Amino acid sequence: MNNEEVNEEYLKSLFKDVRSHLDEHLKSRQIYDEDAYITFRCFLDGIHHKFTRLLEELLLKQENVYRKNTSNNERSDDAVIPLLLKLLWFQIHEPTFQWFECWFHDIIQLDSRRMFRSFRNFFKKMVRFFKTTHKYYYSIIECLCAKFDMNTVVPHDIFAKLNLVQPMETPSTSEKIVLDATNPLTFSIVISLQRCLINLGSAHFYKTLLDKPSSKLKSVEDFEKSIRYLNIASLCLPSVGDTYLQLAKIYLTTEKYSLYFFELARGSLVRIPSKHALNTLRNLILTPNFLERKLLMKKLKMYTRKNRKSKRLLFENSVVLQFLAILEHTMNPYLSNPSNAPNYCLKREYLQAAALEYHAEHVSVILKSLAAMMGSFDLMFTGEKGKGQRSKLKYVDLNKRQVSFLNLSFDFIANVIDVVIKPSWQKNTEDFRYLAIIRLLVCWIKSYRSILQYAHRHKEFCSSMALLLNDLINNPSNCPRHLSNHRPQRSYYFEEDIMFREFSCINFALTDFNDGLVYNSPNMINNIIGCPSANERLSSREECILRIKSIIFSGVKFLEKNDAGITWNASTFKFELAGSGTKDRHQMTLSEISLKINIKPQQVRAVSPKKVERKTDKSLHKRAKIISVTQLEAQFANVRRERKSSPEKKKKNAFL
Repeated sequence: MNNEEVNEEYLKSLFKDVRSHLDEHLKSRQIYDEDAYITFRCFLDGIHHKFTRLLEELLLKQENVYRKNTSNNERSDDAVIPLLLKLLWFQIHEPTFQWFECWFHDIIQLDSRRMFRSFRNFFKKMVRFFKTTHKYYYSIIECLCAKFDMNTVVPHDIFAKLNLVQPMETPSTSEKIVLDATNPLTFSIVISLQRCLINLGSAHFYKTLLDKPSSKLKSVEDFEKSIRYLNIASLCLPSVGDTYLQLAKIYLTTEKYSLYFFELARGSLVRIPSKHALNTLRNLILTPNFLERKLLMKKLKMYTRKNRKSKRLLFENSVVLQFLAILEHTMNPYLSNPSNAPNYCLKREYLQAAALEYHAEHVSVILKSLAAMMGSFDLMFTGEKGKGQRSKLKYVDLNKRQVSFLNLSFDFIANVIDVVIKPSWQKNTEDFRYLAIIRLLVCWIKSYRSILQYAHRHKEFCSSMALLLNDLINNPSNCPRHLSNHRPQRSYYFEEDIMFREFSCINFALTDFNDGLVYNSPNMINNIIGCPSANERLSSREECILRIKSIIFSGVKFLEKNDAGITWNASTFKFELAGSGTKDRHQMTLSEISLKINIKPQQVRAVSPKKVERKTDKSLHKRAKIISVTQLEAQFANVRRERKSSPEKKKKNAFL
């Protein structure tokens, strides 16, 4: 096979031809017969053999290009191998699993005697196909690990999770090609590794879906292996939306709707979004009479009536119903049913009562529902405005729908702070999610000028934030009472930072910490997935203290310019609400507040130009050996953009 011909057009044409042959086998319905299935297996073996050879040839070509150090004009297309693996799943393996799924649904319609007899035959063939598929992708991962040293681009913990070992420095590793920021192969190999992980997770999804002859609803725990592979894939490259789309499918299947909407938002609002996730979420948000949203609301209302005894399910379904009601009321206020009004779906009193029990599950639902809510607002902007333009819009530039959405959302957010977080966070300092909600909110607010200006005017929200900050500032964990002019530092990402990496609603990262120590560390590649060395790992309480300091810094800075009449009282070390006898009190800046509490702002030491130059050179030298996943993802995004030659396509996807 001539490798020069292998490009995107060639692969699509090749897979189109192979898919037509596959469809002939699947549509014949003769595969139920054992002899016919043997023929089908031979066909699949031939496909695997053919594409294994093609993959080996492409890898060999890329190795030769690297070793010969040829010019840029002679380099192969970086995206070909990842595309091959993606098409192999979507054109061969997934259609076959979907065929098995159709067969499965036919079987469970039979009477019990015939059903179990037919299921044995079905299960034997399905598991055999699953094992073949699983072995195929895992062997590719092993091949990549054998050929390439990925220690500087893929965290070691990921290989440990896969039961694979990447030796740090041994004689055998010297023969491998080292992947780093300067190696042109890095992009292709890491993306290929992640694609194999996504495909493995998807294969486990179908196996779990079809492993028992029953139509009974599966639980999230049943899909443990699938979720494990997909979580590893998201750690490897968090800005590829296909990973979150597959997770969304799992949560939709298990009717965990809060997680479903969260993963849809994650898959839609990353640097490399999933088209399917984006289209689904966009329809849920922007289409007033979207059928799927109406069906979901109907189902959730039924669940809230049926599950009155299960407070956990009742709370989760009610929160999601609140989210959908906000969308419906925003997009179609005149036609929406009064019983769907947001205040009707989740009243403050009910939120307060429900939050007293099962708090861990409740807080997780709230955290992820709020993230989905933020994603919904992001998609309400017209396609002509890019992310940079949207973040610079002023409050006066928002349309009625966007303002209405913010009104309902911030009413709900204020209730969450008052009813869930403020009374409970001190009792649950080891649960990161309470303070993670505030971190996420603050970073979202400051990512958009329009939301920041709106939030400054929302009296209930500002009051809720002020009262929460009073508790944080005067909490023993913040002893001595400390207000800094600088963001706190830490040496590794916390759990919520990993959860929201590459989320475009917050400018792709939670930015309320100064993360210079994270990125300048020799262990950076592990720090960004929350796997620091043992001596750097903090206790839950120490992490909580840092979160408190971060929220205090961001919250005080936010309230500096509030228009809700909230002021700082230096004598009581507290913010005072409007109407508390503080109307004429001077509005102080963060530095003034710090001085009132006798905390000196950190002084910037004068450093000689030579020292600065030496420090910069040293830092650049360290970074030269390390490539961050963001660089890889940006490169992948650029490759995709270059291929969009049509002006119409560019206009259509301008806001991505």
